Amino acid sequence: MFKNNFVKRIGPVLCSRWVVSLVGLFAISLLIWFGGPLIAIAGTEPLVSEVSRLVVLLVLTLLWGAINIAHQARNKHQNAKAVKTLLDGNDEASLLNEATQREIETLRTRIVQALTVLNGSVLKRGKSVYQLPWYILIGPPGTGKTTALHNSGLEFPLKDKLGDDPLAGVGGTRHCDWWFTNQAVLIDTAGRYTTQDSNREQDSKAWFGFLGLLKKHRTRRPINGAIVTVSLVSLLTQTRTERNLHARAIKHRIQELKNQLGMHFPVYVIMTKADLVAGFSEYFADLSAEQREQVWGITFPEQADDPERGVVGMFNKEFHHLLERLVGRMNERMQHTRDIDKRTLIYEFPKQLRLIQAAADDFLKEIFSPNSFEEAPMLRGVYIASATQEGVPIDRVMTEMAGGLGLGSVPLKQPGSESKGFFIKRLFEDVIFPEQYIGTVNRHHQKQNLWLKRGVLGGCCVLMGIMGGLWLTSYKWNKDLVDEAAIAVAQYKQVVTPELTSKTDVITLANALDLLEDLPAGYNGKMLDSDAVKHVGLYQGDKIGQPARAAYERGLQGFFAPYLIHALQQDMKENSAYLEYLYETLKTYLMLFDHSHYEEEQVLSWFALYFERTYPGEINEPIRQSLMGHTTNLLELGIVGVQQDDDAVELARGVLTQMPLAERAYQRLKMDFMDSHIPDYRLTDILGSQSQTVFQRLSGKSLSDGIAGLYTYTGFHSVFQLENKRIVKRLMEDSWVYGDKLQLGEATKQEVMTAVNDKYYRDYIYYWNQLIGDIQLVPYSSAAEGLYQMKVLSGSERPLQSLIVSIQKQLRLTELPISEEAKAAGEVAGHAAGVAMQQKKTRITRYLPSEMPELESALPGAQIEEEFADILAIGDVEFNALNESLTLLHNYLAKLNSTGDNDRVAYKSLLGETSHDDLDANLSQVGDVIPAPFNQWLGELKKQTTKLAKQGSKVHLNTIWQDAVVSEYKKSIKGKYPFNRRSKRDVKIKDFGRFFGYGGILDNFFITYLEPFVDTSKGQWRFTKNVGVSETSLQLFKQAQRIREAFFEPGSKVPHVEFGLKTVFLDQHISNFRFEFGPQAMIYRHGPTRVSSFSWPDTSQTAQVRLVFTPPQSGHAITKTYKGSWGLFRLLEEAARKRSKTRKDKMVEVELKGNRATVQLLPNSVVHPFWLRDIERFSCPMTL
Repeated sequence: MFKNNFVKRIGPVLCSRWVVSLVGLFAISLLIWFGGPLIAIAGTEPLVSEVSRLVVLLVLTLLWGAINIAHQARNKHQNAKAVKTLLDGNDEASLLNEATQREIETLRTRIVQALTVLNGSVLKRGKSVYQLPWYILIGPPGTGKTTALHNSGLEFPLKDKLGDDPLAGVGGTRHCDWWFTNQAVLIDTAGRYTTQDSNREQDSKAWFGFLGLLKKHRTRRPINGAIVTVSLVSLLTQTRTERNLHARAIKHRIQELKNQLGMHFPVYVIMTKADLVAGFSEYFADLSAEQREQVWGITFPEQADDPERGVVGMFNKEFHHLLERLVGRMNERMQHTRDIDKRTLIYEFPKQLRLIQAAADDFLKEIFSPNSFEEAPMLRGVYIASATQEGVPIDRVMTEMAGGLGLGSVPLKQPGSESKGFFIKRLFEDVIFPEQYIGTVNRHHQKQNLWLKRGVLGGCCVLMGIMGGLWLTSYKWNKDLVDEAAIAVAQYKQVVTPELTSKTDVITLANALDLLEDLPAGYNGKMLDSDAVKHVGLYQGDKIGQPARAAYERGLQGFFAPYLIHALQQDMKENSAYLEYLYETLKTYLMLFDHSHYEEEQVLSWFALYFERTYPGEINEPIRQSLMGHTTNLLELGIVGVQQDDDAVELARGVLTQMPLAERAYQRLKMDFMDSHIPDYRLTDILGSQSQTVFQRLSGKSLSDGIAGLYTYTGFHSVFQLENKRIVKRLMEDSWVYGDKLQLGEATKQEVMTAVNDKYYRDYIYYWNQLIGDIQLVPYSSAAEGLYQMKVLSGSERPLQSLIVSIQKQLRLTELPISEEAKAAGEVAGHAAGVAMQQKKTRITRYLPSEMPELESALPGAQIEEEFADILAIGDVEFNALNESLTLLHNYLAKLNSTGDNDRVAYKSLLGETSHDDLDANLSQVGDVIPAPFNQWLGELKKQTTKLAKQGSKVHLNTIWQDAVVSEYKKSIKGKYPFNRRSKRDVKIKDFGRFFGYGGILDNFFITYLEPFVDTSKGQWRFTKNVGVSETSLQLFKQAQRIREAFFEPGSKVPHVEFGLKTVFLDQHISNFRFEFGPQAMIYRHGPTRVSSFSWPDTSQTAQVRLVFTPPQSGHAITKTYKGSWGLFRLLEEAARKRSKTRKDKMVEVELKGNRATVQLLPNSVVHPFWLRDIERFSCPMTL
């Protein structure tokens, strides 16, 4: 149900206009973003840059939003226009008296409020009143049109503000009601509009005026369908002439709708007031609210198989099928109805409808039968419905029968006052509303669209003529462009024979580049025209210009750029003695490859000087200008495809390495002092020989593998702090050797030292994190091993505390090293100087600005202390707590290891009789105050100790389980009936009671050993504390409890079950049936059924169940015996195998040699042992 509702709600949203258009916009956006760079138009790639694509996507998004807003505004305008027309109509205002006009004005005020709410509300799929499908209801007066809509169960958006009533009097007439649902607008016309029998002229004018209003303001599809209502009472009571008159009136109204609105639409016939057919209310009284919403009727195909008869010719056949469905359900309804009068009405109900069939068929054929003179209406279906259960039903069957016998008819009772809608809601929601587009559109509207298409086609033809003239003009100009390009290419081939190479002289190269630069539409833009006419369709400028520009750029990059680079390299090589010139040349060379330092003036100045030295004199002025022009163009493009000659640069600058200054300083520091005289930090130097046996490295490394001395407290203060400054200073003074001149302005000495510090601190933290995280305690698997480890850890060496203290000393780098003598002297001198210093501080403080910011400074090594702040925070309180925990753990393991029965001690500790809970709580508490990874060590100790306790507890419990329970189970229970259905040996009643009874073996074991640890307050038992027994074992004791509750009285070890038997069927040819259960018996002789009471087990020595069938004449009884105390259960099991429903309805069918009897088993309690599956599933495992 939830899934269907969800699909029903989310489906329309996903199919809505804005969602579909948004998905399309997203798809186009993806295509533009990922496929745009691949699109080239005449050599131009308009979407290659991200900015251009973002602009296009932004324009598309704005366009999409504008279209949606315009669409919503148009719908809103159409809706407001339709509503205004409906509100302003006054077709009959002149015929009304003053009192009636006041009534209409009041209704109009209410409708204004209602439509205001509608305009501000979101209906289904976000549609407005104008967009919703409109349906018109027609039918004679009193056919229940309004009542059917009122009780249809449809959703009305105005319900919260205006209730469930319709909006009456809209459109200037008081004779139609407008129902606004969230799916459609339903126009309930007055019945007199259909019959036009009260004031024919006035009704006809009002009807045609109303149709004109619909056609005017819903041009394309004025209505989506028509709903014709006819009362079943009318079909039952009217004469043939009266029915035909109503049918013809309805047919005329439908034809008028088709002619006036100019469209073909579906027609749905609803036969109302079905509740007035005798038996309707009784027949459908058992339907739920959801069942009452279903569709009951006939839906015809759109096209009839026989065009001469039309779809209405199928009515009798389909109506017969409806009657068959009613007859098929009648027996079920009569079985569930005890009232004889209601059963009579239910029985007669299909006949009542059968009497209506002929009248309904005549009525429908009068309206919908096709003929040669007019097009038959589109009959989509005929449906039966009831909106309210009021009035006295009509019983045609009893009336005709009584009339035939000359008897008076008995009036039927009027049904209750409660009104329910039958077969209406889903008729609208699942049949009528989904077919809102099945009808055609207005023919006049179609003609308008046709003329609009013709106008667009004519405009396209005119546009094609204009474009043809523009293309002809463009063709002539572009042909001239192609001819000029051919001439220029021919000139180029004359100059360059056969083609440019790396050995071409510079004069030829310059001339060739001049020709390539001057190609039409090429690099310099020769013959490019901005006239839009010449660019229409046939423009060849881009097609010719792109390869022309590409050819010139290839010439620059492929031949001219190597020439310039070679000139620079040659000058660096030949002028190494002239340092200043070499510097300028090297600077120019590097600028061509390093754009961050590029200066166009510097590069152009150098090449201008070079060309003057190479080609001096006025005679070479043209060649110099040509070379400079090509140089400028090349620099604008940027040199690509030419690699920097590192060897030439190394010769010129003496570059030894490209490594940054800070990195070189740090690597030099490590190279010089990694293997210095400062000793490494090793765990073997901290831990004693005995303590080393309880520690290990997680990585498998030896405890003697430590941290290099450079990354210890001594290495930091004795080496790094001193050598860092010296090495950085030396490298910066010699930086010109390494080619760092251009970096000296950016990287000051302090910045380099800071960078070296950061690298050292990073490695310092890394090495110590690796070591600390790699240390762990050796795990133990027995109490003896654990006791030894705790003896070491809690001994006098205190290895854990010693290890943590030694690590803290290596990490507390802000404490400066000082000797004891210097420390004592400093205290004396410091006290003497303190007074004088305080006086000077007070005097200087007066001159400080009031808003001077405080200086931020950190001592060397503070970053490392900050990283390990948690470890450095461990003090005496934490160490005392840690040592106390180790002592408690030592004492606990000592108890586990103190006696020969360690498993029992482990179980007792979990039971709470020893200190396991206290130990567990203490380890958890200490673990919360000690940081990682030391708290993880405590966690491992806790986990290993708990595991030992659980293992011991499990062994202890399973020992008792096997001795006390499993042995008795094997001896008395296993393999016997009823635990083994195929076994011929029965479990003895005493053994059964001793094993399963209250205080029995299973119950006593559970209460004694497991109940303190199990929560039995809920249906699913669970352990409150893990004692080494699996959770699945609790199912065994849960099964045993259910068996105990079924077989035993509370507190008893003796099984006792009381039940009753009642014979409900016995073959007619059997004189009597006897059920013997030991001394207890039940005899049945085809008389009234009585319940016989029995109790199990049978305590007599000949315990058995005996079935006896006695025929009336033969005198030979037919018997069958089920021996043993469990014979009753064997009988019940056999009956359940033959008939699967026996377990549910407890009807035991007995059959001996073709003689059958059915006995009903009546347990005295809901909890009973009969067919108890826990019996056959029960099995004791060897271990828990």
